[in-house]
Order: sequence, then structure tokens, then C-alpha cells
Amino acid sequence: IYEFLLLKNVKSFLHNMKSENVSKYIYYYYNLSQLILNNIYNLNSIVMEYIQYILKKFSGKIKMKDIIINSGKYIEKNKVLLKFKDIELYKHQSDMIKKFKNNNIKQQMVLYQAPTGTGKTMTPIGLSRGKKIIFVCAAKHIGLQLAKSCISLEIPIAVAFGCKDAGDIRLHYYAAKDYTKNYKTGAIFRVDNSVGDKVEIIISDIQSYLSAMNYMCAFNKEEDIIWYWDEPTITLDYEEHEFHGILQKNWRENRIPNIVLSSATLPNMEDLTDMLQSYKYKFPKSKITEILSYECQKSIPIISTKGYKILPHYQYSTWKEIKECLKYLEKNKTIMRYFDVKEISDFIIYIMENKLVKESYNIENYFETIEDINVINIKLYYLLLLKKSKHNYEKIYKYFQENIKKSYDSTIKITTNDAHTLTDGPTIFLTNDVKKLARIYLRASQIPGNEMERLSLVIQRNEKWRNELMKVEENERQRKDKQGSEMQEKTHKMDSSEYKLLEQFNREVKRIKSKIQAVELSKTYVPNTEIHLRKWTEKEEITNEYKSDISDDIVEQIMLLNINQAWKILLLMGIGVFIKQENVEYMEIMKKLAEDQKLYLIIASSDYIYGTNYQFCHGYLGKNLQNMTQEKMIQAFGRVGRRNNQMDYTIRLRDDTLIDKLFMKEEDKVEVKNMNLLFSI
Repeated sequence: IYEFLLLKNVKSFLHNMKSENVSKYIYYYYNLSQLILNNIYNLNSIVMEYIQYILKKFSGKIKMKDIIINSGKYIEKNKVLLKFKDIELYKHQSDMIKKFKNNNIKQQMVLYQAPTGTGKTMTPIGLSRGKKIIFVCAAKHIGLQLAKSCISLEIPIAVAFGCKDAGDIRLHYYAAKDYTKNYKTGAIFRVDNSVGDKVEIIISDIQSYLSAMNYMCAFNKEEDIIWYWDEPTITLDYEEHEFHGILQKNWRENRIPNIVLSSATLPNMEDLTDMLQSYKYKFPKSKITEILSYECQKSIPIISTKGYKILPHYQYSTWKEIKECLKYLEKNKTIMRYFDVKEISDFIIYIMENKLVKESYNIENYFETIEDINVINIKLYYLLLLKKSKHNYEKIYKYFQENIKKSYDSTIKITTNDAHTLTDGPTIFLTNDVKKLARIYLRASQIPGNEMERLSLVIQRNEKWRNELMKVEENERQRKDKQGSEMQEKTHKMDSSEYKLLEQFNREVKRIKSKIQAVELSKTYVPNTEIHLRKWTEKEEITNEYKSDISDDIVEQIMLLNINQAWKILLLMGIGVFIKQENVEYMEIMKKLAEDQKLYLIIASSDYIYGTNYQFCHGYLGKNLQNMTQEKMIQAFGRVGRRNNQMDYTIRLRDDTLIDKLFMKEEDKVEVKNMNLLFSI
């Protein structure tokens, strides 16, 4: 199959070469140059020789400059290359596994920093092949996602949530050693949770870590266990938090010498002197290392309040500022994933055409072969050119300020005019006042008063009938309970009076249900439906605009709940409100809808970012997030573009002062201060 794929690309290349369609033949040539790099077992040698011959024969027709100009199409969003690329571990994952396979190192701490959405949470599965793992995360359902993956691989796990001591830990059936089976079905129904020598991974919340540690140490040597702490900076962006005392106690009473601190925003080693000294004091024979990854194959451009894409050479007018920015980016290259490849390629071509750097830094000298041209290397090349443009920077800045183009005329009217800009998947809007923003968008949707009154009336009537239905069902349940107690000591057959009561109950249920009306908002007010697009844009049909997909039964469930009526109407628009509700059931339904990609928009507080691994294609940071720390902002950005496929992604700022927090070093970080304070000797 792969050989046919290669030959198909050869055929398309030669066809377009003959017709002198430059754009297309370069595209197919680049495809061939990348496809032969994949690891294909037992590839036909004759086909391979033929491909190599084609690449060599026509190499003079291909200019690296043309590939960079079209890097968005040829590289970043090339569906062929994305579909057929090797499935493999990220380098940071394989590096981590190698560290703990080294038998010469018995005790070590690894500071593990890699971008969000690149599999850090799954790394413990690889580590569990040689070590026992205690996985700790403040966000409980992140741990549950890992648990699901472990169960699908039949890895024996235990769970420690809300434990006061080791006796509260529960084993999954795969980890059970002593248990009782149902003699009829053969299924396990009673497990002795005190016997845990089969457990390979224990998944714990922060409060239960010491219980989990004591449990694992009862069956394993301390040096054979890894404390894998996922997102250790959660809550450390607060000066004071109820978790701080728990974190401090966990650190001081910890007996496990092997520790992994895993986060996309983990502070660098040189900033954590007090914490690392504390670790070395307790484990003097240990080694401390870092794993730093800047995987940035994906581009998730940041959009300013005025609709422009943000890059350092657009943002800073002086060389002093650029120099400071570059110094920070050199140590935090993961931020390059927020650099748009198209804008970078425009910068590179301008520099080359105007000869603004030395010839030794030209494209042909930087990239040895076409195979070397990929998204990561293009972004690294951009940083290099920026660094070498000191004497011409004023000219460069002036040119791009005069020629900058808007990506969007407007982005904030996300329930009306600008809804069509939200494509491919759901959007998340982070704000510190969820209720206020939700009501603003409800008003901005311009749902007329009579439509709102109609919906309110239907909802009120339905609630009345549902209350009546609940009473009827409760009366029937009580009757059956009473009947059941009378039947305990004698065989009972249903008599005619009971048949009549049952028929009467069924008739009453049917009557009440017939009164309940379907609650449906006119499609005119549901973002990105066809009728909505025609109302707010000139578009005639849906292309990749994203809209909600909420089933009638979910709508009915929500309408039954005792929640703010505004949240019910927002749900009909495809908007979920993530807020600390009194109604837990509402939040569970919203989380399930988010996980299944059914919502158009989620409005949530900034604390929500640590509690989700859901896939979003667009993200907004609200105006009231100016005090958000740099680490927390990067965590927020990390909610967007988490899957492997490349779609249209954006992060949209409602306050441009946040840009400096991303591109410049932030002094006196509260997370660093708290880590050194809480985790010191």
C-alpha cells in the first residue's frame, strides 16, 4: 500500500512537472522527500531506488525558498504527511524511559518539562515496565483518564482518592490477589484491598499521597518506586491556598527517592535552588536532571484584540526589547508553537530578498537538504535570523508595521457576526467572572423577547408536569415497596386490583408525558447553523464552521435540573457554563458534552484549565485575566490544539498586555517562590 502511495506521488509530480505547474510539482516532490524517511518494514528496493532517482534527477528544479514560502500548505497542513507519519513516542517520553532503565542510577529527580498535549500524562505507562508508579495529580479526572488507559492495557492499578490511611485504597480487579468469586457467575465481587503486591500503578490525589506511598512501600523497595507528580504547580499561583499545607507535608514526609515533576510550565532548574537542596539533603546519593522539550510542530497563532497575529518582530520596536525577548525564548522554545508559520516564512523571505543578514545565514546554507525543512527547523531559523538582524532591526520593524495584515476584522461577537471564525472544533473562553460573561453573550445573541418568553413558558410548564410526574412515580414506588414487604414470606400472584392500579399508573404517566413539550430554540440563534450563517454573514452554506450537536435527551435532562434558567437557554445555543454549581449533575453533563465535542463554546474560570484534557480549536483569554501568571497563561494556551491532527487553531486575547507575559521573562514568579518555600529543608 505504501509503495502505491509513493508511486502515486511520483505520477502526480511528473504530470505537474510536464505541465509546468510549479506550485503542485514542488508539493509532490516535498511529499516524496518526507515519505521515504518513514520507517516502512521491507519496502520494495526497486521502488525505493526509483524514488531516489526521481529526487536526485529533479533536485535542481526545486528551490528551498519556494518550500518555505508555502510552508503552511506543503508542511504544516499537509494531510498526506500527517496521515502517513510514523507512530512513535515523543522524544521526551523515550528520554524519560531511558533515564529509569539506567541501573547505575538508583535515586534521581527528573524535572520534566514538555508542551501540553504531548503525552506526559501517559509516560507513567512506559515507566511502569521497570518501576512501580505512584501517579499524583490535583485534578482527579486527569488521573481517571490515565486509569482508563491502564485498564485497557490490563495494567494492574489501584486508586487512592480521599484516603485517610492506606486502608482506604482500592484495587482494580486486575490488581486483586485475594478475592471472592460469585459461585454462580464466576465474577469477582469481594476484593481484599490490603494485598497490593500486584499493583504496578497507583493513582492518587494530593491528599492521599502519603497513604499511597505507605501502601506501595509495604510491598516494594523504596528505590523501586517512582513518585510521578503531574502538574505540581497547581495552586502554587496563589499566595495562600488550602492545598499548600498538604503539599508541604507530602514533600517533608516523602520516602520515595525517585521523583518526576511533570509540567509544561515547570520552572527551570536554576530557579529552584532551595527545593533541590532540600531533595539532595534527604537523598544525598541522588542525581538531579532535566528533560526539556520544545516540540512545536503545530502552530497555534495568537490573535491580538485588533485581529493581528502576534510575533516578536511585530510586537517590539527596539533591538533592546527583541534581545531580551530572544534571551527568554532561547530557554523556553516551547513558546514557538504560538508562532504562525506563514508569518515566519514572510519574515524569512523578506530578510533573504533584502540581504539583511550575512550570506552564511542564507536558506541554502542553513538547511543542508530539503528533508531538513520542517516546522520546527523553520521556527528555529526564524529565531536565528532575528538574532542576527541587530543592525537592520529598525528597518525590519518599520517594514512589517507598514505591511501587517489583519487576520480577522473582529473576533469578539462569537454568538453573532464572528461565530463563523470559530472552525473545526469547540472553543473555550476563560474569564474570572463566568456568570457575567455568560449573561453578556446571552444578551448579545439578540434573541427577541417573544422567543425568550416562549422558551421560558415552555420550560415552566414542563417543570410543572415533570414535578407532577415525579410525584406519581414516587407514589408508585412507595406502593411497590409496601407490596414488596408484604410478599417477603409468601408467594404472591398479581390479582385484578393490582392490574388495575398498574394500568392506572401507566395511563397517568402517558397523560403527563404527552403534556411535556420539546424545548427548541430557533436555529437563527444557534451559532453556525445554516440559517444563523445567512443571518450574520454572506455565507450560503457551512464549510468548516463549528456548531454544537446536543441530543434531545440531553436537553430534556438539563431542563429537568434546578439551575439558572439562563444556563438552560445557553445550552440550547450550544454554550456550556463551567462554574461551581450547586447542581453537580449539571456539571457532569457539561463535562461529558465537552469530552464528546458536542458543545460550541465553554465559558469557564482560569482554574478550569488544570481540570481538562479536552480538545479545543480556539481559546479566548478574557479582559479580567491581567493578573494571570505566566505559567498559568501557558497552561491556558495549552487547552487548544491538543490532538495530533492539524486544524485551524487560534488563541484570542481580550487584553494585549498579556503578550509581554508570554514573550518576556517574568521576575519573582509566585510559583517559583512557593516551590522553594514549601519544598525546602
